[in-house]
Amino acid sequence: MTGLPLSPEHPIAYFSAEFGISSAVPIYAGGLGILAGDTLKQAADEKVPMVGVGLMYRGHNVVQEISSEGWQSDKDYLFDPLSVGLEHVYQGDQPLFIKVELGNTTIWLRVWKWVLGPTVTLYFLDSETDQNQLHERSITQELYAGSEELQIKQQLLLSIGGVRLLETLGISPSIYHVNEGRPSFLIWELIVNLQHRYDLNYSQAWELARKKIVYTNHTLVAAGNVNYPADLLRAFITPYAAKLGVHPDILLLPGKNDDSNRFFTTTFALRASRKSSGVSKIHTQLSRQQWPEYDWVSITNGVHFGTWQSESVASRSENPEALWAAHMQEKKQLAEFVTNRTGYSYDPERLVITWARRIAGYKRADAIFADIARLQAIIKNADRPVQLLIAGKAHQLDDDGKKRLQRIIKYMQRELSGSALFVPNYDIDVAKALTRGSDIWLNTPEIGREACGTSGMKALSNGVLNCTVADGWAAEVDWNGKGWVLDSNNISDHLYNTLEREIVPLYYEKEGKSFPSRWVEMMGNSIDYASEFSAARMLNQYQTDLYT
Repeated sequence: MTGLPLSPEHPIAYFSAEFGISSAVPIYAGGLGILAGDTLKQAADEKVPMVGVGLMYRGHNVVQEISSEGWQSDKDYLFDPLSVGLEHVYQGDQPLFIKVELGNTTIWLRVWKWVLGPTVTLYFLDSETDQNQLHERSITQELYAGSEELQIKQQLLLSIGGVRLLETLGISPSIYHVNEGRPSFLIWELIVNLQHRYDLNYSQAWELARKKIVYTNHTLVAAGNVNYPADLLRAFITPYAAKLGVHPDILLLPGKNDDSNRFFTTTFALRASRKSSGVSKIHTQLSRQQWPEYDWVSITNGVHFGTWQSESVASRSENPEALWAAHMQEKKQLAEFVTNRTGYSYDPERLVITWARRIAGYKRADAIFADIARLQAIIKNADRPVQLLIAGKAHQLDDDGKKRLQRIIKYMQRELSGSALFVPNYDIDVAKALTRGSDIWLNTPEIGREACGTSGMKALSNGVLNCTVADGWAAEVDWNGKGWVLDSNNISDHLYNTLEREIVPLYYEKEGKSFPSRWVEMMGNSIDYASEFSAARMLNQYQTDLYT
């Protein structure tokens, strides 16, 4: 590990715009936040010194409600941080506040913390405090929403405020890990500190600062690689340029791709870090092709087994009959969970197929619904019935995603009624229940678009068999004896064929036993292989390949 040796005084500083730790604290939007949460949980388990830094969002538009017509609306869950276990951070006997300049305005940030273990604390910066004007107090209210101006303000508060927080607390990180590009402005505050301590010009301080920063890219999809009007950003960074003794355009230059007046966050993050990681082998390969001039390492994401794996299932993976009994118990618990969420029930003895993730076009939630008559014949077979479960949210501004979801729900209400259910408000609790109590985990992205994906890893760890396109993490697995690979170019027809000819017959093939022995053998193979995609393996690779 470069720079200061890793220790409680010199931890890894993990900056992220979102953290998924618990459904009770909705400060995450999807997989990126869940990964951040799993990373900190694993560090806590292993007693690796790490501090997380994020923003305290207040639950706006995080609750998914579905109308009788199948339309998604987004409601608030305005939680009290104190009531869900967060604590104020104090300096002596007074609450700690961090101040950050946004142009000519100074924003005060209250600080919260969540202690995950003796070596891991997660800090949150919160603009909801009386020192700020009313419109300023709302800056950190909502994740990934609002104008470009609001997004820039959030990035600056997270980046600059986060570095100032750690310095105020006397924490001198050994490395700064930027999880996706939004926190990458932290390099400016590091440069200010270096120039203050040493007699360095801007270029010298930039090179020294970037040696302490590593960056993880999570997507090649344009929506995940944000860019802003340079003029808009320039209005807010003047104080930092003045401190650094350079023109604001010098600060903007590393974020410029071309002659357009746009600032690209991903480009800036790549240039502001000494090493970058992709989140699967395919994603890293594509990233190298798109940005060949940077130092890339491939570290496939992993999941925190303490959160996602059923202990009762994992402990019985070597005993087929006991494994099946434990799995059936998980299936019954899922059926009860779904009934509580939806008001509808189903027989847990059925083959349960689940598709659950964000409702985005490239993820193709509707692939299984391409031929409703054929799907109806498969799942409504009286001798070999199938239960289909769908869960996921469209982004609040994604009307196309909401329309896609509405079409799916209408199929469930009409042609597929009694055999298909939508489970609303997909969150950590829903994901836990689904990845433990399903039989098949369905993954249907367009090839080359899924950077990694982690829900299938959670399913794998519980013996839930994957039926997946070989993209992201799934391309790294030999699925023979563990699951099924789908043809991305002929997704729907191939899926129907696989269900009709392989999956459904195998599930119902008991061969005179009380359980489907070949199916359970595949479950055991999956559980045994799952450690390849654990957060433990990922964190170890971070320390050996990314932080060194």
